[in-house]
Amino acid sequence: MALKRPFSELDWQLTPEPVRQYIMALERMLFDMEQRIVAHEKRLEKLEVRSSKNSHNSSKPPSSDPPFSRQKRKQKKSTRAKGGQKGHKPHQRQMLDPTESHWLMPTRCACGHAQFDPQKMQPFYAHQHIELPEIEMQISHYILQQCDCPNCGRTVKAALPSDVSTGYGPRFTALIGELSGIKAMSRNDVKQLCESVLGIGIATGTIQKLVDRTSNALLPAYERIGRVARRFWCNYIDETSWFKENDLHWLWAMANERVAFYRIDPHRSKEAGGGPHRLDSLRGRISYEPRAF
Repeated sequence: MALKRPFSELDWQLTPEPVRQYIMALERMLFDMEQRIVAHEKRLEKLEVRSSKNSHNSSKPPSSDPPFSRQKRKQKKSTRAKGGQKGHKPHQRQMLDPTESHWLMPTRCACGHAQFDPQKMQPFYAHQHIELPEIEMQISHYILQQCDCPNCGRTVKAALPSDVSTGYGPRFTALIGELSGIKAMSRNDVKQLCESVLGIGIATGTIQKLVDRTSNALLPAYERIGRVARRFWCNYIDETSWFKENDLHWLWAMANERVAFYRIDPHRSKEAGGGPHRLDSLRGRISYEPRAF
């Protein structure tokens, strides 16, 4: 927008040259400032629109919503009294089969009598005490031996059985897989737990190898679940963001009445899960959120 000078051209010509140069410099400076203000206003508008986006008005997943912007649900105050309600099913501690039992006899009555007939004793209450057994790891050493062949003179060495070649048994491997996978513990947390609880020092790289070993053992069952899910007559599909090695991926869930199938994929569109797990090659009916695709 050009500036309109509040004086005539004759006044301008009568103005001394140094003053005119100074006024023109100020006009150029004012023009540049106006251009910057316009650019900043456009940038601010874009930032305001971006910051106002959430899972309700855009395709962003609910997990990306900041906690301070989530609306708190107003809960109606209940007229019931606190604690267990009358007639509700009791939730008591489950009585387990004991590994040992201790029979406790009364020692003295309030009146001072201390002689009681053992034949008239009747149990009235069982107190259950639970404790972990002392963990003692089963550690086996396989001593491989060698000798010279008396026939040809070559050195013959013993071979390690294939089922112990990894150095860790199936139960220990399954425990590492459970903690790292289902319990979502970090490799360092699993390492510290093995050292503090089991007394076993283990490297994080070894933990990762055991996790990979568990994944390979579960792969046939995982693929079978995927086949059952893809062939079912109706599936419910949804996705959420998932970071894999600091890269944004998507965790896809496909559930029906029989199975629930999960898959991590770098894509969010219907081409997610390339190959045999492509979502656009599913049979039957699919139910999903409209914003997912």
